[in-house]
Amino acid sequence: MITILTDNCNPISQILYDNILNTLEQHQLTCTCGHSGCLSIHGYYNRRLKFETSFTSLRIRRMICSICSTTHAILLSSIVPYSQISLPDQVAILDCHERSEGFTSIMQMHPSIDESNIRYVIRQYLWHWLERLLSVSLSLCSTKDLVDRCFSSFNRQFMQIKRTPNILFLKPT
Repeated sequence: MITILTDNCNPISQILYDNILNTLEQHQLTCTCGHSGCLSIHGYYNRRLKFETSFTSLRIRRMICSICSTTHAILLSSIVPYSQISLPDQVAILDCHERSEGFTSIMQMHPSIDESNIRYVIRQYLWHWLERLLSVSLSLCSTKDLVDRCFSSFNRQFMQIKRTPNILFLKPT
């Protein structure tokens, strides 16, 4: 998996995703095996994300390494691997939880996120991430800082539960 560090791009759309991928220099992407310039487009898959009142479907690009034959999904940093809830929405849920506030405002702004989703996000945070954040003295802060610090400390996206190898790619300016 390769995550592209972007500014907070909520709402996520197919047009935004495609525009960001079209500006990438493909030869600069690095595989988890450590080689650069060896990735080529392998295919696509559809991914559903909860957004406001409905789902947004994204066509996610997959790349394959010509050296080790590993395939990688290319995700934006506002997408949490294996989750339908975006990173900014998960951070908002966790921020309300940390401040012991209700979740009514989140559910009103995002009717597709229900109480069950909120409980799941909080449970995953408590089981998998709270201790990690405390171990590196990191608190809930801006999503860009969370992404950057979690990749540098744990080699994965904040709230990524599965241990699938994930590389953060910083777009050149």
